[in-house]
Amino acid sequence: MVKIYLNDDRDYSEVVEEWVREFIWTMDEDIHDGGGRPGDESGDAPKGVKIIFDGYGCNEETDIEDDVNQLSFAVFVHKTSLTEDFPEHEQTPWALIHRPKEEVCIWAWYDVNEDQVTIVPFEDNNSTELNHDFVTKLIFEIRDRDNHD
Repeated sequence: MVKIYLNDDRDYSEVVEEWVREFIWTMDEDIHDGGGRPGDESGDAPKGVKIIFDGYGCNEETDIEDDVNQLSFAVFVHKTSLTEDFPEHEQTPWALIHRPKEEVCIWAWYDVNEDQVTIVPFEDNNSTELNHDFVTKLIFEIRDRDNHD
């Protein structure tokens, strides 16, 4: 179990978990068969939030990232996500260009066998230069906005 270091006494991991679960169940491709492609963003996400399938876990037997029972996702929340559509990322041939001054990237793992989502605390991975209290508040405001629509 990952320890969450809360920055304002609220555990945002439950909110992000809900977003990841909704994304998984609404994706165009069945990622459970090993045919998923990193960068797939075909699932549903809250307005202003970007979620992408990031790949499979490392298989201990093959030592390559083909463990279809461990799925990785990147959840991007931009500083304007509450009121605007998510601004597109610039891309290289192999990856998108993350903007830590403007957004946070929250990593999530889905264990297929256990039906468990693990959220990696953004506070632990230097994925943003935004104020951590601001990010946490923003996540809850997006949830509250969507629950009232």
